[in-house]
Amino acid sequence: MLKRTITGFFIILVLAGFVALRQVSLYFFDVFALGILLGSVFEIYMAGKKNNKTVLLPLVILYPAILGLIYIVTDNIKDALLYQMLALLVCFAVCMAYELIGNTILRRKGKIEKDQDKLNASLLNITKDTIEVLVYPTTLLGFLFGINHFGLSLGYVAIIMVFAITMMTDVFAYLFGSLLKGPKMCPEISPKKSVSGMIFGAVGGIIAAVLGYVFFVKLGWFGNVFASLTTAKQVLIFVMCGVLGTFLTQFGDLVASAYKRKAGVKDFGKIFPGHGGFMDRVDGLMFTAALIYVVFALFV
Repeated sequence: MLKRTITGFFIILVLAGFVALRQVSLYFFDVFALGILLGSVFEIYMAGKKNNKTVLLPLVILYPAILGLIYIVTDNIKDALLYQMLALLVCFAVCMAYELIGNTILRRKGKIEKDQDKLNASLLNITKDTIEVLVYPTTLLGFLFGINHFGLSLGYVAIIMVFAITMMTDVFAYLFGSLLKGPKMCPEISPKKSVSGMIFGAVGGIIAAVLGYVFFVKLGWFGNVFASLTTAKQVLIFVMCGVLGTFLTQFGDLVASAYKRKAGVKDFGKIFPGHGGFMDRVDGLMFTAALIYVVFALFV
C-alpha cells in the first residue's frame, strides 16, 4: 500500500509538471503523450508475444509519431480525424501487402505451410495482430494529442478532466473495494474487482466531473472557455464526461484484465512499483480520453 501510494504521488508530480509546461509549449505534453504511447505499445507487444502474436514492428512504432504529427499540423478537428482514419487505412494496406507478398515469396521457395487448413488459419494473422495494436492502445491513446491541441485553455480543461475522472474512479474503486469487499463484479476476468468497488468508483468519477464543473465553469479557471454555451449545454457536457467517463474507465480496466488473463500475465510491466506498467495505468484512461475528445469537439 505504501509503495503504491508513493509511486502514485510521483506519477501525479510528473504529470503535473508536463501539464504545467504546456504554458511554455504544447510540444512538452506531446512528448509526454508519445512516451506513454510507446511504453504502452511495447507492453502490448510483449504480452502478445506470449500468445504467439506477430506484428509488423516498424509500423506499430512509427504510427504513434504519425498520430502526434497529424494533430500538430492540423488545425481543424474534422480534418484531423479524417487524416487519422486515412493513416490507419494506409497501415492496413501496408500490412496486407507485406504479408501477402511475403507469403508469395515463401510459397515459391517451398517454405510455406502445405496443409491448407493450417494455411487458412494463419492467413493475414500479422495484419490482424498489427491492426489490433494500432487500435488498442495506439489510436485510443492518440486522442491525448488531439486534446492537447484544442488550444492552451481548453486543452488544460480537457487534459485535467481526463486524468481527474480516471484517477478518482480508480482510487475510489480501489479504496472502497478493498474496504467493503462483497460480491465480485466479473470474477472470471478480474477476481479482485467487486461490485462495491465499481459503485464507489463511479461515485469518484462523478465527483471529479462535478468539481470540474465548479472550477472550470462557475469559477472560470483557465478562462471562461464555456461562456458561449448555454447553462444546459455546460451541465450536459460535464454530466456526459462524468457518467460515461467513469463507466469507460472501468470498462477499459476490464478489457485490460481480460487481455492480461489471456496472455497469462499479472501486470503489463513493472516500471511503476505497486502499479505495474504503462498499460496498467492507462487501460481505462484511453477510453476516457477518446470520450472527452469527442464530447469537447462536438459541443465546445
